[in-house]
Amino acid sequence: METQNKLDSFHFEGEQFLKGLLIELDSIGMDISESAIDHLCYRVQSTHQYESLKDGLAKMGRLLTEATVNGRPISTFHLHKSFIYQSYSVDLVELPAPKNGTHYKLGFEHAEIVVRQYLPYLEKQYPHLKFQYGGNKNTNHELSLVTKAGQVKFYYQPLNRVIEVEKSKITDVIFDFDGTLIKSRENIYEINSIVFSEALGRQVTATEAKEKFFPEFSKLFDVFEVTCPKTQANTISRWAEVSAQFSYDLFDGVVDLLNDLKEKNYNLHLWTARDQQSASKILKQHGLSDFFKTASFANRIDSKPHPNSLNFPYRDQSKNSVLVIGDSASDMIGAKNIGAISAGALWDPHSDPNTLVTHGADLLFYEVAEFCVWLKERAIHES
Repeated sequence: METQNKLDSFHFEGEQFLKGLLIELDSIGMDISESAIDHLCYRVQSTHQYESLKDGLAKMGRLLTEATVNGRPISTFHLHKSFIYQSYSVDLVELPAPKNGTHYKLGFEHAEIVVRQYLPYLEKQYPHLKFQYGGNKNTNHELSLVTKAGQVKFYYQPLNRVIEVEKSKITDVIFDFDGTLIKSRENIYEINSIVFSEALGRQVTATEAKEKFFPEFSKLFDVFEVTCPKTQANTISRWAEVSAQFSYDLFDGVVDLLNDLKEKNYNLHLWTARDQQSASKILKQHGLSDFFKTASFANRIDSKPHPNSLNFPYRDQSKNSVLVIGDSASDMIGAKNIGAISAGALWDPHSDPNTLVTHGADLLFYEVAEFCVWLKERAIHES
């Protein structure tokens, strides 16, 4: 009976913390109505308290994971009975053991909120509030705010997805081409200007080509209103011919990246919205063809992010064993469509981090070297 009373008290305390925090956020003018509250964090003061409460929470829910972070265990539980306030419902509790030499106040400390927005953009919306950054900018970037009612932390992904990515056993990496391996955006604007001027029988300026840019032919045909199948096929063919007149440089570090991943026995693949003719020519020019186990290109019927354009048996792969790395929304959507981990490549200055986040990026990498280090550290099979 005493144990049940403690558990009921824990649940009541959690709901009161949630209520107070939401009332406080409303009072300081912060709107989180479009976001999801992922979990609440409960702090303890000793290892004994951690073990005792972990046993208690096992009666209230299911242990999702217990991982060692910074030298001490952190457990995450999925509760049978959610914390509820108004339209908000929270069913995850994070329970960290205390760090050595650090004192914590016993009780609920913070709530974590998932936002589909680049964190610096979120910060700029509330210049009157004092935020602080934390976490890992590549894998679990954090924006925190201390309020009178407690602390709130903002993340891109829910905790259970972060856990999935951290526990993943990646065997296959699918690379985007333009904007990820090769520098090409300015050339593409010029190519689109030439090709769609011919297709439409009118001048398409560089400005219009830039404003109507999409990495996929299907969306380009939509925005330029090219509906005739024959014209579409001719445009793709003409695009390849014009593209062949341009030269493309690799991003710094790309060859080293591919070599390092190959040495770690990752299976490498290419998935591009570019046509096969121009893509194959660029790959050959830079000696990249042999790196990829499969290569998938655009055609008149299907293009990335549609899985039908992917020449890779993704349905045969284990869950979270495939990662897609790219610089555009179509790459993030493509990853979601095949059930892969999505990584945003931000080393191209044309890449928009907010676009990648809003379309579901699990990870963000600002430099080629960052991505290389992250994957090398997670290699399953050594050569």
